Amino acid sequence: MKFRRYNRIRTELEQCPYLIFSFPRCGRTWMKFLIGHYIEKHFNVPFSKWLHKPRPGIPSISFRHDFMSMTGNIPWPDYFKVQEQNDFVFTKEYKNNHIIYLYRNPLDVLFSYWPYLKSIPYKNFTPQDFRFIIDFAYSKQWGLDIIIKFMNKMLDHYEKNTNKKIQITYEQMKKDNAIWKQLIEFIFKEFDADAFQYAKEQTTFTKMQQKNSKDVPDEIKFYRKGGSNYINELSKNEQNILQNWPGLKELNIRINENET
Repeated sequence: MKFRRYNRIRTELEQCPYLIFSFPRCGRTWMKFLIGHYIEKHFNVPFSKWLHKPRPGIPSISFRHDFMSMTGNIPWPDYFKVQEQNDFVFTKEYKNNHIIYLYRNPLDVLFSYWPYLKSIPYKNFTPQDFRFIIDFAYSKQWGLDIIIKFMNKMLDHYEKNTNKKIQITYEQMKKDNAIWKQLIEFIFKEFDADAFQYAKEQTTFTKMQQKNSKDVPDEIKFYRKGGSNYINELSKNEQNILQNWPGLKELNIRINENET
């Protein structure tokens, strides 16, 4: 695969000892900002969200979605061809990474992914404007089957990976400081309670909304909703379709069984 984007990601993965690996809309950006503020406080350095860039004495961390990190940056026919193969493209590079596998309830991902795609002005491509979430779920390019296949592939990779690794869910991150402690110790070998408290204060939902304001610098803007249980707003028939989607129950069982 001879694309500049591919080569840039490959080089990044080769240079970063740690990788946060997820499907989009699983809490990756929240994790990135919290870790960034933890580093700011613990190492007494300026805040940065570019955690893959080398800094003396600070572990470099890549945040990637495998081939989905190339979305909009390689020709669309090539991207969808890779997606149809249902396989990861950077497995060779992952052999050198300590990996944090990050998951989220697949239906919540679906509801978050839909408006997110609408917000991105992709070059030379406009995703279909799905009026209803149920239509989006059926999309062969973006829908629920894509999410299920990707997360199952992540779980397969985790089971075969013999490197240092942990698995975390977005739901754990929301309710339990212990999972953050485990994550921080996984990367930094120690836990600085004061730095963590500072990082939590900087990444409350209210502050993240403020940072997403048009009045703040581009480097600290990002799109984050963080909601859940949107399915309850649908009709009973639509709820039934989504909750009984082929493969969904089995995926949720695998995720729950593998929670750290």
